Amino acid sequence: MNLNDLSLFIRVVETGSFTAAADTLNVQKSTISRRIAQLEDSLGVRLIQRTTRKLKLTPEGRELFDRSQSLISQLELVRDEIAADSNELRGRLRMTMPTELGVLMMSDVVASFIAQHPQLEVDVELSTRTVDLVEEGMDLALRIGPLPDSSMIARKIAQLSRGLYASPDYLARHPALKTPDDLAQHQCITLVKPFDTWRFDNWHDGEPASYGGQLRTNSISFAREMAVQGVGIARMPRVFASPLVEQGKLVEVLTDYPMPPTEINAIYTSRRNLTPRVRAFLDHMMEKLAHHPWVANCAPPH
Repeated sequence: MNLNDLSLFIRVVETGSFTAAADTLNVQKSTISRRIAQLEDSLGVRLIQRTTRKLKLTPEGRELFDRSQSLISQLELVRDEIAADSNELRGRLRMTMPTELGVLMMSDVVASFIAQHPQLEVDVELSTRTVDLVEEGMDLALRIGPLPDSSMIARKIAQLSRGLYASPDYLARHPALKTPDDLAQHQCITLVKPFDTWRFDNWHDGEPASYGGQLRTNSISFAREMAVQGVGIARMPRVFASPLVEQGKLVEVLTDYPMPPTEINAIYTSRRNLTPRVRAFLDHMMEKLAHHPWVANCAPPH
């Protein structure tokens, strides 16, 4: 039995399809299909029932997956650790993060990490969706904001201070904002998230404020542009808004009522089986972000 073919079989099962496995491994779908067929021939059993709609394991395929998944993971970990001991990371690091975070904060981090490790391949998916790390074969996710309960491991990367911003035109056309209670009479641009509540450190013991508004979006960049266009009031990191404040396109409001900062967290599946690739990137990121202008408080690197 070829261990490389077995590793491909496990990736197919983990990702749920030949196509997804091919994408994560950057190989042709036909190559994976051929290699799985070779594995089946070597074992003399059918492992996967192939249909046009979905992938289904045979009983033999399920037994092979259950008994070999941890073994292959341990072998890959040994391989990575040996490579790390030689000071040369290899393989592929796959991560996902929100678009604005990737473009405005993480681009220098990723670029300098790639420069340090020329034998390492890096996949970065910029997306607002919550990616299932196990199902999609991701090593690491960066997420902004509160985290739901999860079996994943979370490492706090940084905090971002936030404020409320509107255009001078919008403020001229609407009643003055004196306290957070006044937000109920205004157009507030919010994010399409169930936990997008606006709280203030010194207002009603941190209880959410009531606010009105027609527009919700999944993009902070779009919310900022809509605020510039006079659509309403948007909440965003101060460093994200500061260039437009300096240009006179946005004004921070309710400055006497500070908002709690939001966290940036790194999410991964297991602290015990953390690969050298992920560990090296986490340490590199922490070191770089310690001096980044976006960061209000950043945990020291290990």
